[in-house]
Amino acid sequence: MSEIMHQLGIEPATIVVEMVGFILLLLLLKRFLWQPVTGYLQQRQADIAQTYDKVEQTRQEMERLRSEYEQRLANIEAEARVQIQQAVKEAQQVREQILAEARQQAEKMVRDAEETIRYEREKAMAEMRTQVVELTLLATSRILQESVDDARHRKMVQDFIDQVATSV
Repeated sequence: MSEIMHQLGIEPATIVVEMVGFILLLLLLKRFLWQPVTGYLQQRQADIAQTYDKVEQTRQEMERLRSEYEQRLANIEAEARVQIQQAVKEAQQVREQILAEARQQAEKMVRDAEETIRYEREKAMAEMRTQVVELTLLATSRILQESVDDARHRKMVQDFIDQVATSV
């Protein structure tokens, strides 16, 4: 076998030296390359996991803030509805108050007009009585063609007014 190895150009001492060199190279690579690379990869993996956790926390915070925003928006809409309903209610109250005041003013105007009519009617009746008295006195004085004293004259007029007042 040593001849076959010699013909192939393989030296056993070279193989041993190369194996020792290869083992030393593996040990050196493991010590100075593999451990730092593995450490770096583990650190990078930890950084990525931490970043992912931060992203997840940020997403959860965003969800919480969105939920709070939606709740605030719903509260604002509810308050706006309540204020609109209250404004409508107040407007209806003002409307009812204005209508009540208008009714009161209309009723007062009707009462004032009725009072004025009654006053004018009484005034017209008084004027009519005065004219009737004057006409009666004139007619009476012509009929009687005599002079009547003032007391008797007044009594006759009063009797006539009483008769006219009861017939009207």
